[in-house]
Amino acid sequence: MNSRNQQGWTMWSLAFSLSIIGFFAWIGLKIFPLYMDNSTIHSVLEPLAQDRTLVDESYDSISRTILKRLSINSIRWIQDKDIEFVEEDQYTQVRIDYEKRIKMVSNIDLIVTFENHVNLPNN
Repeated sequence: MNSRNQQGWTMWSLAFSLSIIGFFAWIGLKIFPLYMDNSTIHSVLEPLAQDRTLVDESYDSISRTILKRLSINSIRWIQDKDIEFVEEDQYTQVRIDYEKRIKMVSNIDLIVTFENHVNLPNN
């Protein structure tokens, strides 16, 4: 049989392609829960911008409200020290910035950084 007429994938090219696809699927399965948690944190912070009852509240009270809402959504690793308040002229910015580390293989870790913030109107 002439080699110019032969076409198709060899067993090695198929195995290599499947291993590359499997590797990226494995990484995707590792980081997907992190992005779901961040989506939950974002969905807890966003309604605070429209909540007019928080205008007269202290930072501790707002922080407890956020932590309670996160706890209801099974996000219990965010602590009071992770919530930061930055005062500006027209608003107060509530920030939850964090990074998560995922152990991949041996001494190789994957670090994912998230920044979440919402602006609360001042009096």
